Amino acid sequence: MSHYDIVIKGGTVFDGLQTPRFKADIAIKDGRIAQIGSVDAADASDVVEASGKHVAPGYVDLHTHYDSQLFWDPWCTMSGWHGVTSVVIGNCGFGFAPCRPEDRDRAMLSLSRNEAVPLRTMRAGMPWDWVTFP
Repeated sequence: MSHYDIVIKGGTVFDGLQTPRFKADIAIKDGRIAQIGSVDAADASDVVEASGKHVAPGYVDLHTHYDSQLFWDPWCTMSGWHGVTSVVIGNCGFGFAPCRPEDRDRAMLSLSRNEAVPLRTMRAGMPWDWVTFP
């Protein structure tokens, strides 16, 4: 029985972490990356030869403004369409946690003014069931 569903062999990997590209194999199991490095093709049900090709298993977007949108679009749809698999929020010096109930309007106004997220949309789409994130 195969250990992995797919192994992508010998591609040039761009991992989205702002590290230099590198040659490696990528093993996939149950739709998720299980290993990046040297993987034996015999360990897979299917092998994709990627020598001479670029492989981008996912990008990390270090600068997003999904702080509010995450509540009504938990998949960060637009980023996913472009290969982003991980996003960072709260990195512009303001965010929604920690946030006391009396500071919620100020926090939403900051995002509205600085990132053009409509205040009305945030008021409708954010549950505000926290003071801080666990």
